[in-house]
Amino acid sequence: MKLSILSVVTTTLLIALAACGGDDTSSTPTPVVEPTPVEVSNDPTVVLPAISGAMASAGSWQIQAQLTVEDGSGDTRQSLTTVINGARSGPGSNIVLTSSSAITGSITGSTSSENRIVASTRYRRDPNSGDWSVSNASDATPGLTIDAAAVDQIEASSAEITIENFEGEQVYHVTGSIPGVDAAAKVEVFAGVNDNLVRMIRLEGTALPANFGGLLAISETPLPQMVEARYLEYGRQISVHVPPGADQAENAEVQTYLSTINPFTMDLPALLSASPRTELGGEAYAGGGGEALFVIEEHLDVETTYVGDLEGVEPSPQSYARRFEIELENSDIYSIVSNEPFTTDSGLEAHLIQFTEADGAINWLHLSYLHGEDFGFGASYGGFHARFEEIEDDILSTFKSFDIVE
Repeated sequence: MKLSILSVVTTTLLIALAACGGDDTSSTPTPVVEPTPVEVSNDPTVVLPAISGAMASAGSWQIQAQLTVEDGSGDTRQSLTTVINGARSGPGSNIVLTSSSAITGSITGSTSSENRIVASTRYRRDPNSGDWSVSNASDATPGLTIDAAAVDQIEASSAEITIENFEGEQVYHVTGSIPGVDAAAKVEVFAGVNDNLVRMIRLEGTALPANFGGLLAISETPLPQMVEARYLEYGRQISVHVPPGADQAENAEVQTYLSTINPFTMDLPALLSASPRTELGGEAYAGGGGEALFVIEEHLDVETTYVGDLEGVEPSPQSYARRFEIELENSDIYSIVSNEPFTTDSGLEAHLIQFTEADGAINWLHLSYLHGEDFGFGASYGGFHARFEEIEDDILSTFKSFDIVE
């Protein structure tokens, strides 16, 4: 998902934001092997194994999904929507972020979660405290969506396949079910005819209200639910990291920012507190003095990113920093103070952009780094003017520590 860091750097968040830290990583992602397409067929016993083989060869991907529950059967109408962002770096290694909101009559509720599995260990982040719990995941079964395991579990003997157009390309549309799985009474898989890779999986079925973390009224009556998951970023290097903070010592003076799935790390003041994460490529921190740090990682489509004043410009640290500078110039909120080359302690060539908002009442420093030609890292760190002057050296130390995880 493409995000602008300006979409999260706002005065409202600066005031309202109100925990993280370690540095291990998962194993190297599964290498991508180009799948060999099978001859176009509508035979499930031919197509389903071909799709499974293509997914196994791809190894890693990201998903964006949504789960919806609608219950109007009783006197009190209730509904639940859960937005899911996830990534898989290989068998038994994944991260799933969820953000849920529910309505039961006139009562609303919301919650979020972050779960990772790395090397047969499950890490769960408490959405309130930010603390991590650790448990054994050696017996974890592949997920129907995050691992695309629905493809392997569809009953081939009763499945049906048609060839259809899906968002401009030909796909296999597989319709079937998974025996014994209430949540998958109907399964639809859309996979490319040319590469057999899944574009979308849709599951329809039922689940007990107790499965939804107390957000819905508890009863013994199963509720109808639907999950729609889209699959993205095949072939990208993805590494699901052991979360920093899972083994951080108490009273440490620094904590570690470590990307969820990308090779970026940075040392942060220990007193910064992280907000619950809802995006794989972003995180927000707040400090006790009103300061804030926002991190955005973005995969760049060069053809659509370098447009306007940057049309025809080659991707470089300078052009990527200029892109952010143009966003600032086009806003009515921010004023640019400077844009200078910046070298980290590890020798990475970046740019440091200073800007202000609210007529200089709030000051920011922004670290801009281009990794390769199509992946950007941006971090904006700042606060009200007096606080900014107090912590400016800490901000520079934080940005100096920015590095690439090998």
